[in-house]
Amino acid sequence: MKSFKTFCEDANIQEFWNPFAPKVKPNSPQQPVLAYKNYQQGFGVGKNWKPGKWNPEQEKRYGWKPVTVSSYSKADTPGSLTASGERFNDKQRLVAVPYASRTTNRPSSPFGTRLQMTAAPGTKTPVATTRVSDTGNFGPAGDYNKQTSYDLALQTARDVLGNPNITSQQFGKQKVYVKTLPTSRK
Repeated sequence: MKSFKTFCEDANIQEFWNPFAPKVKPNSPQQPVLAYKNYQQGFGVGKNWKPGKWNPEQEKRYGWKPVTVSSYSKADTPGSLTASGERFNDKQRLVAVPYASRTTNRPSSPFGTRLQMTAAPGTKTPVATTRVSDTGNFGPAGDYNKQTSYDLALQTARDVLGNPNITSQQFGKQKVYVKTLPTSRK
């Protein structure tokens, strides 16, 4: 039969037989809390938040990336077709991406890439599912709206904000969160 002291040692319970012994911390590693604050990546919550770059695994786990977007409608486009060759109207849930570089008309993301966008992830705000179908002369490689990462078709902009009556001029530039959905293989 074990003594009480031996039992406590075997069970790693030190406070019963030595109340002044240091507490044993669990060996499991703590997962860092990933968070955005002012559209910057970081770790922690509230006053404990510290800025920091996430590794690729953490980026994949969290998924949502803050971006600046604008909106466009049929009245803002010169033709009736998107860069991918589809007919364009204000009821479609599409997004335009900037060119890959100044010297090419190739999109920075392939046509058909599916995206989800929301004003605030993890809350009850609407999440709009859309796809890349157009390109534009904006973003870092363009001549207009250099700070804009995506240009949302009017219906997509309405879905993101949850306002069915907003116009592309009223939408202006907005900070939203975007997540790339995995491609489905057929």
